Amino acid sequence: MDEKSAKNGNEYQRPSNEEKLKELTDKLQDGVKAVRDSAEYKKLLATMAKFPHYSLNNCMLIAMQKPDATLCQGYNAWKKMGRYVRKGEKGIKVIAPSPYTIQKEVDVLDSKGRPVLDQDGEPVKQTKELNLMGFKAETTFDISQTEGKELPRVGVDELKGSIDKYEVLMGVLKDISPVPIGFEDIKSGAKGYYHTEDKRIAVQQGMSELQTLKTCIHEITHAMLHGDNAADISKNRKELEAEGTASIVLSFMGYNTDDYSYPYLCGYTSDADMKELKASLGTIRQTSSRIIKKIEDKLGEIYKERNPEIVADNEPVKNDAKESVRVGDDSPFRDTAGCTVIGADGKATKAESVVAERKILGTVRILPDGWGGMKQSLLDNLSIRKNQIKNDTAAKVVKKDREVC
Repeated sequence: MDEKSAKNGNEYQRPSNEEKLKELTDKLQDGVKAVRDSAEYKKLLATMAKFPHYSLNNCMLIAMQKPDATLCQGYNAWKKMGRYVRKGEKGIKVIAPSPYTIQKEVDVLDSKGRPVLDQDGEPVKQTKELNLMGFKAETTFDISQTEGKELPRVGVDELKGSIDKYEVLMGVLKDISPVPIGFEDIKSGAKGYYHTEDKRIAVQQGMSELQTLKTCIHEITHAMLHGDNAADISKNRKELEAEGTASIVLSFMGYNTDDYSYPYLCGYTSDADMKELKASLGTIRQTSSRIIKKIEDKLGEIYKERNPEIVADNEPVKNDAKESVRVGDDSPFRDTAGCTVIGADGKATKAESVVAERKILGTVRILPDGWGGMKQSLLDNLSIRKNQIKNDTAAKVVKKDREVC
């Protein structure tokens, strides 16, 4: 459809980037809800309910010890689920609650809360058991450190697909990332991670182009939003913002990650009303817009570097050549000061200095390419061709008249 076309009698305006991002985040929300309502996901939820819900402090401890960890619990808990910790794996320490009881003598109180006294006037004592809460270090293991019975899953394990101009886009992402991006063999099976201590991004090597690009954007979002000043943001919120942003940016670019991103987002949406996801949508839209603009600006710079003949609107094009050039009556302007200009009528005149202008044909920019007499422009060729057709037509008429005679 053209940028402006008739629709219900009114002119149709192409939606702005802001409107398009709003449409994509609404679609994201609907897609996640559809996955949550599926039977496969309900089965997954039943399994996930068996895993412990770690506090914010414990999540930070896990991230510091094993930044690519995804699902942690104790040795015996894994055993009950049919999975076993591999020999030689190093555990991840967390702080676990440890309730305990003590025996303590306390005063006996009457109905009004006053100490009961014995015959000597001393408070009557009784032994009472008190329940107190303590804490201890506990060892857990990530699912990547175990093997055995597979857990239920929803969606695809990895995106498949190639990316147009993949190497260029990867270079752009490395330029706009606030921290270095590197590739490595991540033993845990994670696609990538943002190392909060080292301030770097690691991406699993050997993945498809689409999965690699999606993972890079996901981790770049973590680096942008969840650095040193994000201690009060929950892990669920961080993952929703990172994956939601990656999905929206790639959707904006024309690449679909729904089969991977929707189940991933469901895994970090703990309530049926999806309050966490809804609360994240504003951040997802804003961050997506920032990343898209950075990508477009960088691609624009690359395009200008590779196409130096493209000039900005109203930017003058200088010409040092002072030669005779042939121009048509309707040719584009060019700098011909000091040149002898031969017009379409064959007469030679001295040209005045003018500024080159770019011509627009549809969405393709046509630049004046005939200055200096090196090469005729598109409109020069059209003008010359028009004169040829006119001369050919006149010649045919004369020839026909002679044949009649």
